[in-house]
Amino acid sequence: MKSHIKARRTLSVAAAAVAALSLGGCDKIESLWKGETGAQAQAPAKIEMAKSNPVEMAPKPVEPAPPAVDENKELAGKVKSALGADPALKMLAIDTGASNGVVTLYGTANTKKNRDRAEKVASGVPGVKSVKNELVIVAGS
Repeated sequence: MKSHIKARRTLSVAAAAVAALSLGGCDKIESLWKGETGAQAQAPAKIEMAKSNPVEMAPKPVEPAPPAVDENKELAGKVKSALGADPALKMLAIDTGASNGVVTLYGTANTKKNRDRAEKVASGVPGVKSVKNELVIVAGS
């Protein structure tokens, strides 16, 4: 019979801890335990411990906002793709950069014709306001 009483006291302490967690910082629970002895006398200390470590009340992590789209990088990528789609230009080492709709072409071209063609292809991409052609003509490139 004593083990039954001990189990009941343990259950009471567990119920008090659950109540403390669910009620958060309610000070009224402490007044319920004043004057008690045995396992129930330990309940106020457990309630305080539960208050100082409120696992259930922890804020949920905020998901980060999706990364902002860099319009300059996006435009430079579109121009690079257009240059790569052109059969005469796809083998050339041409890099692109963009700033506020102004696209700059860097690298080498093997002829003046291909240099001019790269500028024309770049200027035909939607969103391109102007093209700065910095391509250098190098035979065999």
